[in-house]
Amino acid sequence: MGESIPADLSAAEALRLADRAGAAARRAQQLPRWYGPVIAAGFAVVGLAVGQAIVAEQVWLIAVLGALPGSLGGVAARIAVRRSGVVPRGSAPGLGVPVVLAVLGVSAAGLGALALARLAGGDPRWMGAAAGIAAGTAFWIAMDRLNHRVRHMRENS
Repeated sequence: MGESIPADLSAAEALRLADRAGAAARRAQQLPRWYGPVIAAGFAVVGLAVGQAIVAEQVWLIAVLGALPGSLGGVAARIAVRRSGVVPRGSAPGLGVPVVLAVLGVSAAGLGALALARLAGGDPRWMGAAAGIAAGTAFWIAMDRLNHRVRHMRENS
C-alpha cells in the first residue's frame, strides 16, 4: 500500500482512522466556481429571450420561456445542494423558511429590476435582460447562502 499507513495498527487506532475517514467523506464540498456565473448568465439569456419574444409577439414562446427559469432553477438548486454533499435523500430540517425566502428574494430581484428598466424607458428586451440578470445574480447569492447554512447545520450536528 505505501509507507504512510502503518502495518501494525491497534484496534483503537484503526477505529480512530476509520472515524476520521468517515468524517472526511461526509464533509460537504464547495460548489464549483463556474456554477454561480453560469446560472446567472442562464437567467440573463432567458430574460433577454422573453423580451425578444414579447417584441415579436410570440405568445407561445413567452409561455415556454416564462416556465423555463422556474424549472431550471429548481433543478439547479437540487444539483447545488446535492453536489455539496450536504443533504442526503430528503430535506434537511429547518430549511423550509430559508428556501421560501430565497425564492421570494429571487422573484423580488427580478421584478424590481424589471420595474426599474421600465421606469428608465427600456423596451421589453432590456426589461427582460435586466430581470434575468438580477434574478440570476440573486439566485447565485441565495444558493451560496443556503449551501453555507446547510453545511453549517450539518457540521454542528
